[in-house]
Amino acid sequence: MKEIFWSMLVSGLLASSCVTTAKDELPSCDADGADCRPFRTGMIKFDEVLDGDKPLGEIDEAGWTLATQTIIGSYQSHWVTAYDLKKKQHLWWLDAKSDLTAPVEVFGGFGVVALRDGRLVKIDINTGKSLWENHLTQFVATKVVLSGTSLLVYTVDQKLYSIDFQAGQTMWAYDAASSPNLLVRTGAAPQVVGNEVFIGTVEGDIRSIHIANGKENWRLRPGKDDFRFKDIVGDIGVGNNQLYATRYDGLIFGVDIQSKPNGTLWEVTAPSITTSAFRDGTIYVASMNGELLAIQASNGRQLWKTKLGQSIKSLTVGEKAIFVGGSQGRVSAVSLSGGKLLWHDDLGGVLTKQPFVMDDEIYFSTGLKTIYSYKIL
Repeated sequence: MKEIFWSMLVSGLLASSCVTTAKDELPSCDADGADCRPFRTGMIKFDEVLDGDKPLGEIDEAGWTLATQTIIGSYQSHWVTAYDLKKKQHLWWLDAKSDLTAPVEVFGGFGVVALRDGRLVKIDINTGKSLWENHLTQFVATKVVLSGTSLLVYTVDQKLYSIDFQAGQTMWAYDAASSPNLLVRTGAAPQVVGNEVFIGTVEGDIRSIHIANGKENWRLRPGKDDFRFKDIVGDIGVGNNQLYATRYDGLIFGVDIQSKPNGTLWEVTAPSITTSAFRDGTIYVASMNGELLAIQASNGRQLWKTKLGQSIKSLTVGEKAIFVGGSQGRVSAVSLSGGKLLWHDDLGGVLTKQPFVMDDEIYFSTGLKTIYSYKIL
C-alpha cells in the first residue's frame, strides 16, 4: 500500500492581504479577492507520486463519505477503503471489481456502493463486508435515498428503483426514459415527500411517483422547448408545500405540490446551470459561466449574484458561508448573506462531487487522491 502522508499547515504561512474585521465575523477579501487567504488546516496525500505529476483528466466520481471519524471512498481504481481520520490508518479494503460512480451513501452502520458495471452493493461500514448486490440496467451517478426500508435509486438511463434495504430485492421500477439515447449524468437525486417521490428527467420534466407501487401520479414540463439539454440538475428543494427545481438550460421554477399542478408558480432564467442547493427558503444556483446566485424560493426574486471565475461543480451551504467547488479545482468560500467572496484556493486537480464536513472543518478531495481541509468559521 502506498505510504500515507499527513502534513499540518500553519495558517500564518498562508497569510496575505485578507482582513479579519472582528472576532465573530468572517474575513473579507480585498477588491476581487485575488489575494485572499484560504483557511487551509491540513492535507492528506494518498498518492504523492500522482499528486506530484498532476496528470490531466484524473477524475474521481465518488470522492469520500464521512461516517463518524472514518471516511469511505475510492482509493485506487476499483478498490474501496475505510480510513480513520484521527488515527490516520486504513481500517479495511474492498475489491469492488469496478469503479465507483457516486459517493458511498452511509445509513447507520451500512453503506451503499454504486459501481460502473451497474451493481449496487450494500456493505458493513465497520468491516467492508458485502451484504448484498443488486444488478441494475445502468449505473447510478446521483445520491441514493433511504425512505423507511425502501432504497430509492435513480440510474443514468432514467429508471427509478425501489429496493428493499434489508434484503436487496427490487420491489418496483419506474422507467422515465422517453429519450432512450440520452443519459442523465449530472441529474438531481430523488426527493421524497410523504408518499411521493419526485424525480427530474433530461426532457426537463418533474414527475411525481407513488412510493408504494412506482405508479406515476403526475408530470409537469415548464418553460419552452428551445434548448436541447434540459436536465433537472442540483437539488430538488421542498418547503411550504412547494417544490423548487433548476434545469441545465437555465430555468429555475417553483411548483405547488399540494395538488396535481397544471403549471408553475413562477419561473426565472439564468445562464446554463450546473448545480444548485436549497436551504431555509433560498435557492443557491451555480452556473456554467461561474456565476453564483441566491434566489428567494417563494417568488423567484434574485437576492444577490457573484462571479467566481470558473464553472461551478459543487455547493455546500454552511451557517455563514457557501463552500464552492470549481470545475478546474478552485475552492471558494462565499458569504451566505451578501454573496461576498471570502477566500479561495486552487488545488491543481479535478475536484470530486462533494466535500464532507467533520467538526469545524470541511474537506475537499481531488482525483489526484489528495484531501485538503479548511476551517469553517
